[in-house]
Amino acid sequence: MIQQIIISYGAWFIPLCVLLALLYAGLLYFRERRYEFSAKHRLFMSAIRAVVVFFLAFMLLSPFFRSTSKRVEDPVIIIAQDNSLSVTASGDTSFYKQEYPKLMNDLVTELGRDFEVQLYSLGQSFREGISYDFSDKQTNISEALTELNSRYLNRNVGALILASDGIFNQGVHPHYALEFLPFPVYTLALGDTIPVRDAAIVNVTHNRIAYLENTFPVEIHVRGVLCNGMNTNLRIIKNGVIIFSERIVFTDDSDDHFITAELKAEQPGIQRYRIEITSVEGEWSILNNHKDVFIEVLEARQKLLMLYNSPHPDISAIRQTVESLQSLEAEVIEASKFNGDLNTYNLVVLHQIPSVYRSDASLLRKINDSGLPILHIIGAGSDLNVFNTLGYGLTITGSGNKTDETLPALNTSFSLFTLSDEFREMIRYFPPLYSPYGIYRESLAGNNLFYRQIGSLVTNMPLVTFSDISGKKIGIIAGEGIWRWRLANFLRKENHQAFQEWLGKTIQYLALREKKERFMVNTRNIWNENEIIEFTAELYNESFEPITTPDVELIITDEDGKQFPFGFSRTKDSYRLNVGQFAPGHYSYSAVAVQPNEKLEAKGAFTILPLQIELVNTVADHRLMHGLASRFGGQMFFPDQMDEIIQIIRARDDVKPVFYVDKSYFELIDIKWLAALIIGLMALEWLFRRIAGGY
Repeated sequence: MIQQIIISYGAWFIPLCVLLALLYAGLLYFRERRYEFSAKHRLFMSAIRAVVVFFLAFMLLSPFFRSTSKRVEDPVIIIAQDNSLSVTASGDTSFYKQEYPKLMNDLVTELGRDFEVQLYSLGQSFREGISYDFSDKQTNISEALTELNSRYLNRNVGALILASDGIFNQGVHPHYALEFLPFPVYTLALGDTIPVRDAAIVNVTHNRIAYLENTFPVEIHVRGVLCNGMNTNLRIIKNGVIIFSERIVFTDDSDDHFITAELKAEQPGIQRYRIEITSVEGEWSILNNHKDVFIEVLEARQKLLMLYNSPHPDISAIRQTVESLQSLEAEVIEASKFNGDLNTYNLVVLHQIPSVYRSDASLLRKINDSGLPILHIIGAGSDLNVFNTLGYGLTITGSGNKTDETLPALNTSFSLFTLSDEFREMIRYFPPLYSPYGIYRESLAGNNLFYRQIGSLVTNMPLVTFSDISGKKIGIIAGEGIWRWRLANFLRKENHQAFQEWLGKTIQYLALREKKERFMVNTRNIWNENEIIEFTAELYNESFEPITTPDVELIITDEDGKQFPFGFSRTKDSYRLNVGQFAPGHYSYSAVAVQPNEKLEAKGAFTILPLQIELVNTVADHRLMHGLASRFGGQMFFPDQMDEIIQIIRARDDVKPVFYVDKSYFELIDIKWLAALIIGLMALEWLFRRIAGGY
């Protein structure tokens, strides 16, 4: 470490400080020939005074230290291990469970002699440390590449060793995850590329929702590998009864069959259907010979009425979202042409109505009198003066038809419905809506999903808000242009899932006619086995005011009668509970809230779907692994070639330590011990003066 003193003035001021110190001390102790102190005492005390005066004068020059240090950063070698089920699904299981971990540990030990080694596992999640149980039921290679590129930005990374079978079933294609990586990628090709005999259910396509007494299609994709001349029986079973059966004959070594079955929804609620095929002789695995699907059967379909003043892309975006929701059907009509019966609908969507172009007073009065829930979409064509008189909990005092470009800022305490992490991530890429310019005032009953963000400023004014006015649900989107959110979603993810999730849940929340209960517990009916299960609960007193004082307990019961007790945590006006992950199966739950002189109970059920996607394709994709290595400046190896990886990495000229020079600055006046030294010297001088008989 090298330290250097720098002063704000010229160095020639330092001798002046020395001269000033000597002059001051000399005048104080040697200006008279006859003095009360001895020569020895005067010399000692003058030296102390000179030192103190010098430091005080030197401080006036604003000196500071510059400290320079050198450090060395060794190259980092990253090893990312695929821990998914497909690695051992058709390969040598004993090798990957026993010998392979030893080979990998030897590789880590040898690389650790020269480099810093960081270990990670990938599968359905990306995490630190290596696992060798190969139990992950999904594989996301692109997430691992993206996360490593972000974590090791501007770090001295020598190489990435990616050990995988190349089979991925989550995220984007690894080749398109990143355009560039600042370090080479060496791939370790695992698994087996030789096909094995297997008859498998590849996929089942079905509607999530069906309606009572209606028929619905189920399409089953069955694949036979090396099953030429063999046959299997496809069966669909419900409650132990075979409701569909078909014989499948394989006529090639790789033969795909798509069978469509028309089933009838005979009972309301969540219905479980087991789809299975019989095994063929010599089949490698029968784990992929069955699949359970769950379909929610509803008793009635809800209708949405959308009224507009003039055509707009928002209308098409809403219509397409509604069409994707099996529980809803939409009727889109120009407001001036509507003369139907409002009682046949469950929700009214008003796009820029009331309008500045025509009076809709009569129509609005009918809608208000009907008691139907309403979703208002406000834009440049809305008549704010009329809207403000509707009493929907929000007033906008604007100026003409001016608009602001308004971004959505999520309210993290919103509790009417939950939104996935994928949607929360997608919000960052949504373009602004065009909102009426003005001052937004809302009632205390408003429940904001999004606040208005103008540029980088997040306001406390609502962009999307909900309220309950005398038992009637009102939703307001204070801006037009939500169709651009849908396009942004597709541009980023090549699907509309995030947009449809938000708008779909908004519409479903408003359209749902709830039976008002004082204690309600909500959760999804169907979960995947790798998802975190969450519950929300609402509790009201006899005046239907939300309360959170009583404790709320939940007991989940599986199909074997085993019980799992939990306790809810409190939020501002409701309760929340995260129970983690559960094994596939059907579960019931019972929640209890105990109040003085009263006990309230809520019951329900949910189903956990098994993930079998890792068993559908078990043939390793070494072409993908070779392509990744070639694209990012590395090579592909096999497990028995690990020693070659070590030699090649050591031989690379760009895998070297990096030297850094760090400079830091601090002012001399900030050194506390120096102030203590000056005070101590002054005290010492005073003490000697007193001992010598001075004052």
